[in-house]
Amino acid sequence: MTSPMHRTLGVDEIARRRAYLSEAASSDVTIDVWPLEDGPSAVESNADAALVVPELLRTVPKWVEEKYEAIIIGCFSDPGIAAIRDVTDIPIIGPGGSAMHLAAQFGERFSVLSSDPTPKGLIARLRSLGLAELFVSERMVGCSVLDLVRNPDEAFSGILAAARNCVDDGADILVMGCMGMGFTPHLTERLQDRVGVPVVNSVLAGLKIAEAAVSLRLRTGKRADAVTAPIVSAA
Repeated sequence: MTSPMHRTLGVDEIARRRAYLSEAASSDVTIDVWPLEDGPSAVESNADAALVVPELLRTVPKWVEEKYEAIIIGCFSDPGIAAIRDVTDIPIIGPGGSAMHLAAQFGERFSVLSSDPTPKGLIARLRSLGLAELFVSERMVGCSVLDLVRNPDEAFSGILAAARNCVDDGADILVMGCMGMGFTPHLTERLQDRVGVPVVNSVLAGLKIAEAAVSLRLRTGKRADAVTAPIVSAA
């Protein structure tokens, strides 16, 4: 995770997310979910993202000590990916990049559903990922990251309206641009049923890319001690 969720939303929410990921994971994969010790309550600006990166870097030795085989950064903005890869060869997975690349595999034009507020700079990220030409629009769902977690039923109408607007914009596949949406039970299926186009859950996209990295034995950054336990952590 990229927030001290044990203080903001509580340990029960951490346990729920671990259970959600464990249910979605392959049978031979063990999931752990770690909150940061300090940082913003949610990443809603570039300033928030910048504060998160030093906290993530301080956590790298713990990941190595615990012998994790892949790390998923718990934020659609993928903060600190390049910096973290400079100091470890554990595959570091960005759920935002994973989800948007997956959307590009199954659609011709995609839109992103984002919490409000959300960090600026999506177009620049899309250019760096080579996906700018496929991007249609970003629509805000009308509530914050924390509101998505605390009041998912109340948030649904705004998410649905934004999704329909994305389809009207010309998108034939949608991406959930917030981990809070991705962890909302049955939201992906409900949206797909209502709007009639595929919806990529960024949480699950990150998980499946992490599993693929482990299966392929990828080492993407600086060499570190060899690790063997099939464990994925959602930081």
